[in-house]
Amino acid sequence: MTGSLQEHLANAGYLKIDLWRGPTGHLLAEASRHQTRRYNSNPFGRTLSAAPGTSTMNEVWTRMKQPGSILRCARVARCVAVIALLMSMGCGGDSPPPSSDGVSPGSAPSDPFPAAPPDGAVAVAASTTGEYRPTAATAPSTDIWIARLQLDAGRATVDGLRNVTDRNGYDNQPSFSPDGTALYYVSAVDTTQTEIFRLDLPSGRIEQVTRTPDASEFSPTFIPGQDAFSVTHEAQDLQHLWRHQPDGREIGPVLGTARPVGYHAWSNEEWVAMFILGDPAVLQVGNAITGELRVVAERPGRSIHRIPGTQHISFVRMVGDDERPIERLDPMSGESERLALTLPGREDYAWTPDGGILMGDRETLHLWRPETGWSQVADLSGEGRGSI
Repeated sequence: MTGSLQEHLANAGYLKIDLWRGPTGHLLAEASRHQTRRYNSNPFGRTLSAAPGTSTMNEVWTRMKQPGSILRCARVARCVAVIALLMSMGCGGDSPPPSSDGVSPGSAPSDPFPAAPPDGAVAVAASTTGEYRPTAATAPSTDIWIARLQLDAGRATVDGLRNVTDRNGYDNQPSFSPDGTALYYVSAVDTTQTEIFRLDLPSGRIEQVTRTPDASEFSPTFIPGQDAFSVTHEAQDLQHLWRHQPDGREIGPVLGTARPVGYHAWSNEEWVAMFILGDPAVLQVGNAITGELRVVAERPGRSIHRIPGTQHISFVRMVGDDERPIERLDPMSGESERLALTLPGREDYAWTPDGGILMGDRETLHLWRPETGWSQVADLSGEGRGSI
C-alpha cells in the first residue's frame, strides 16, 4: 500500500468520522464530506454522513463497530481528544462501496462549495486608494500569549503562559488549526496591510501564510469538513468572506452579497454566521452552497463562536454598556436564548471544550459555568503583559 494509510482510504472513498465527548459527556460525531450522503438524525444527536452504498444510520453504526475498523487518536487544542475512524476492506472492513455521484474511487474529492458565490457576484470597490483608510492603519499594538489550560472536575488552571509574537505591532485574532498543532493569526505587516501568519506550536516557528498585496485578511477560521480556512477579505472599502488553503493559497470568495463582513463563525459545513457592519450592525447567517442569507439579530458583538459539540452559534447582544448577554443561536431556525451576562463592560470570550466560557477582565481570567456563574481562575498580571 503506497502513501499513508489515511490517504489511501480517503482516496478510495471510505467513511471518515470524528468522535469526541460533548459538554454532557455523550459521544458526538462528524463525518467528512468526501463521497458522502447526509442523514439528518443519528445515534449521537448530531448530523452524520454515511458512505456511499449505506442506507441507514444503523448500518453506519454497525460498520463502525466492525473488528476491521482502525482508531487513530490525536491531541488537539486545549486537550480535546479526537478519534478518527476509517473503514477499510484491506484492513478487515467492507469492500469499497460503489460511487453514487459519478466520482470514481481514487479520484480527488470535489470542492463542496460552488465555483462562484451562490448568492451573486462580489462587488467592485467604489473608493480610490486616496479615499480609503485601511483597518491596519488604526490597528493597536497587541501580542498573542499562549498557555496550557487544564480542566479537572469543573475546575480550571492556567500555566506555562508565554508571549509568542512579542513585537511592536498588531498581532491578533488567533485560531487553532483543527489538529491543534498550529495557531493561525492576523499580523499587520505595515500600516496599510495585514496578512495571516502561522505559528507551529511544537517548534515555535512562525511563517507568513497569505501574500495578497491588494488586500488584507482578518479572522482566520477553519471550515468544518474542509482543508481550508475562511477570512474577512478587505480590499479597498469592501469586506467579503473569502477562502484559502492551509498553506495560504487563495481559493476565492464564499459569498458575494454578504458585506461588509467583520467577523464570522461556522455552524457546520454549510452555514456561517457573520457580523455585518452597519448602523446598526446585524448578525446574518448564510448558506455557502445555496446562497441563502438571513438576518437573525441586531447589534451583535464581535465575539462570535461555534459552541463545542453543537451546531449552534454564540454571540453577544450589545443591549447596553451594563447589559451584554451571551446568547445561543440556532442558525437554521433563527431561534436564540440567553445564556449569561458578560463581565461588566466586556465582550470577548472563548469556549472551553467541556462547555465553559472564558473571559478576560484586565489582567484576570474568569470561567463561567451554568451551575456556578462567573469565577476567577487566574491572575495573569506581570511585567510587560498588559490587559487581556
